[in-house]
Amino acid sequence: MLRLLIVDDEPDIADGLYTLLQERFPIEFELYKAYSGKSALEWLRRGKFDIVMTDIRMPVLSGLELHKHIRRLWPRCKVVFLTGHSEFDYVYEAIHYDNTSYLLKTEGHEKILDTIGKLAEDIAGEHQIEGLMGKAMQQMEQTLPLLQNELLSELLYDESFDRRSRSNQFEELGIPLDPKRPVLLMMAKLIGLDSGSRQAGKAQLHAGMKVIEEQYGYSHLHMKYIFVDKETMAWFIQPAAIHLSEPIELEQSALWSDTRLAVREYAENAEAAFQLSFHISLFFLLDRSPCEWDDIADRWAMLEHEYHRQSGDRNGVVQVEFDETELYLAKMLRKTDLFGEYLANGQAEAFDSAWDHFKAEPMRIESVYSALSLVFLRHIHRFNLQERLSVRIDLSVLMQPAADQVNLASYMDYYYRLAMTIFEMQQQDQAECRDRTIDLVKGYIHNHLGEDLSLVRLSEIVQWNPSYLSRAFKKVTGTNVLTYIHEAKLKEAMRMLLQPDLKIHEISAALGFISPPHFTRFFKKASGYTPQDYRSLEER
Repeated sequence: MLRLLIVDDEPDIADGLYTLLQERFPIEFELYKAYSGKSALEWLRRGKFDIVMTDIRMPVLSGLELHKHIRRLWPRCKVVFLTGHSEFDYVYEAIHYDNTSYLLKTEGHEKILDTIGKLAEDIAGEHQIEGLMGKAMQQMEQTLPLLQNELLSELLYDESFDRRSRSNQFEELGIPLDPKRPVLLMMAKLIGLDSGSRQAGKAQLHAGMKVIEEQYGYSHLHMKYIFVDKETMAWFIQPAAIHLSEPIELEQSALWSDTRLAVREYAENAEAAFQLSFHISLFFLLDRSPCEWDDIADRWAMLEHEYHRQSGDRNGVVQVEFDETELYLAKMLRKTDLFGEYLANGQAEAFDSAWDHFKAEPMRIESVYSALSLVFLRHIHRFNLQERLSVRIDLSVLMQPAADQVNLASYMDYYYRLAMTIFEMQQQDQAECRDRTIDLVKGYIHNHLGEDLSLVRLSEIVQWNPSYLSRAFKKVTGTNVLTYIHEAKLKEAMRMLLQPDLKIHEISAALGFISPPHFTRFFKKASGYTPQDYRSLEER
């Protein structure tokens, strides 16, 4: 449902347009009205509007002044000026903006309805992904470096891409690396950045690194660097693809040895150039051996660990060779920490997917038991779940010594059942919270039928996003908010009409209708009778 605001300092005009649009578009629009530019601005500051139809000449805050606020607050909002022939020059400048048009007040109701209908169709088209793809592709070239940086950064910290997805994204983003071949990682820390940053901003550092790549890079290497954060850089390095006629062992031995030698020279040249140009030292950590793309996050975690373990003056290039036990422990801790995040955020599907990959890897029972037990105990303590969980699953397993564990598969099954139990409880809590909130909204509607029952107001009462409230209300009640309000008003109107001492105009005002004729049209459309006919029928 789209939101439309009618603004006119003449209440009769605003009310008339409100009634006209409500009768023609009862489902398409959530309608609002304001009798001044200042009141309209208050509405606009409370939430997003899709269309604003406003008079131009209004005291205090004119339509053109309101237009400036709309462009600042909601740039995509469609603005329709209502104007007279003599005011055309006044509005000429404003209609040069995107999403702005005008209607002559003399053009009649059908022209207004036709214009609003077409605007609704335009907005629906803009919401379609297909309609946005053309603009996105035009901007792609400008944003490619940012998208490349984002993708490679994600690879350093998770494994959210399978091989096919990774290959497709590398190709789409023009990343000059082969996702099917091993890759060598190198980390660089910018030392002395605080003092150096006074002379070199991030843009200058990027430009400087680009020059270094062009001057000291090698044609037989494919390298891609990214800034991970303001003081950390990462390089992904591969030798150029070998010819099929050459022995495969060359890529596994001498080729990688030559690659590491060239990378060390590149790093030393980069360090000297940064020190000379920016007064910033670079401290490099070079992985001793290449790894598969699926293992990048583990190797990167070990490079970070090695950086923090280094002491003394940090400069130059350090080649790192990891102990297999340390590498395994680092992988285990990183993966289990990820499970903890999924539990905390209620991401059951992500947990499920990561769990399947986790189970497929070789495991050491002591490490798995300790790491996973710690994750679950931490989560249970953080969210105070012990009492609720203990009636559904045995938690004592988490506190047993690792030496007592006999069968890894059975304990993996236990951890999974525990996770699914936690997710199930989260879903129940969310559903109960949602139902309580919708009951609160329904109660507010019934107790304030004559007041502001706009979606904006209801969302303010429960402190939910209007769009989310609208979807949740429909899911719980089976009907949208506006229909529910209309049904409640109709039911209450029927009850009040049975009281002969209440006049129809009093009932109309009590239920928040802008006028008795408007109430009469609403009642007849909903019930098939005019209010007077219904009262007479019930009195028989």
